[in-house]
Amino acid sequence: MMMRVFIAMLFLLALTEGWPRMYDKNCTTDLNYANGIQCFRAEQCGAIRKVNGELTCYLKCNCVRGDDCLTGEYINWDGNKNIKIFSCPKPWQ
Repeated sequence: MMMRVFIAMLFLLALTEGWPRMYDKNCTTDLNYANGIQCFRAEQCGAIRKVNGELTCYLKCNCVRGDDCLTGEYINWDGNKNIKIFSCPKPWQ
């Protein structure tokens, strides 16, 4: 009985609050815009994924003045620590 109540509360929480975002709200997935690790524009940052020894850019973020872009750190979204987030210098810094 308690398990049903817990599942119902979790479901209602997901409906009212929404699921938490995995990354910044200004990010969009784009598989075709760059290769290698580099800053694509001063106001953007990207997530780099290592697949079969090659680095591929797969996430593009628009940085807004006063907001932090994704930070430079390894994250463990898929359990293998093969994704690295790179931040680019902002033009106002």
